[in-house]
Amino acid sequence: MRESKREGTTPFLKWAGGKRWLAPSIAQLVGGSDRLVEPFVGGAAVFFASCPRRALLGDVNSELIATFRAVRDCPERIISELGKLRITHRCFDRIRDSRPVDDLSRAVRLIYLNRTAFNGLYRVNQRGQFNVPFGCKPGTRVCDEIAIRTTSRVLRSAELVCQDFRATLSKAKATDVIYVDPPYTVRHDANGFRRYNEKIFSWDDQQDLANILGELVRRGARVVVSNAHHKSVRAVYPNILFHAFGVTRATCMAGDPRRRGVCKEWLLISATFDETPSMIREILNGDRTPQKPR
Repeated sequence: MRESKREGTTPFLKWAGGKRWLAPSIAQLVGGSDRLVEPFVGGAAVFFASCPRRALLGDVNSELIATFRAVRDCPERIISELGKLRITHRCFDRIRDSRPVDDLSRAVRLIYLNRTAFNGLYRVNQRGQFNVPFGCKPGTRVCDEIAIRTTSRVLRSAELVCQDFRATLSKAKATDVIYVDPPYTVRHDANGFRRYNEKIFSWDDQQDLANILGELVRRGARVVVSNAHHKSVRAVYPNILFHAFGVTRATCMAGDPRRRGVCKEWLLISATFDETPSMIREILNGDRTPQKPR
């Protein structure tokens, strides 16, 4: 089992479908790697938990990548600008309707909305418009100065790119560890995760991703995939290349607490890891009981 060279931290953003609940276990597999590649970085829970020496982090969400760049490059300016904002419906509406163009202002907008929107969620519709209403919990702070400064330091090891997963994975090497957490699209089924993505991740994309990852595994890369627990998804990841583990989590995505429950997902881990399936299962045992995402 590999050990991280640096102590892990937690994401500064709450992200739909984020893996904060599972990241500590995945970090035990990928920690200490020379380079971590994430083509769907989202909230970057695995990156922050594992703190690799180097990383290539990509996503098609330009607002997200701009925010990571700004947190990495100018954390004190972000802290200063967030400190000027108040948690009011009027301020929320003004920030939501703004259209900043530079990285700093885009980061301030995204972080503010992520902290003050209902259920702490950043979500856009297919036109790219933020569509979560105002509604944070009492006592919410707009700016977590410690988290921003800490994650800024960790992000200095990362190359940040806004591009399709194919472009990011084309830069992957056999010596890399790759963590992939795509939108949970399945064949012949409407999936709730789709509505959180500005650009729909199609079933063809899902198949292309599996084919690309399969080729990387054949070249020796170590790959971990989080995906929907569905037979169509399992079928595109060959048994000879990937071991499959079912993991469960509590979900708090629904606005009505009565609709929240337990969700099962696949964790597909390539056979190129040194750990045996039984060793991996032991690592995952700590996450077998569903946890409420923080």
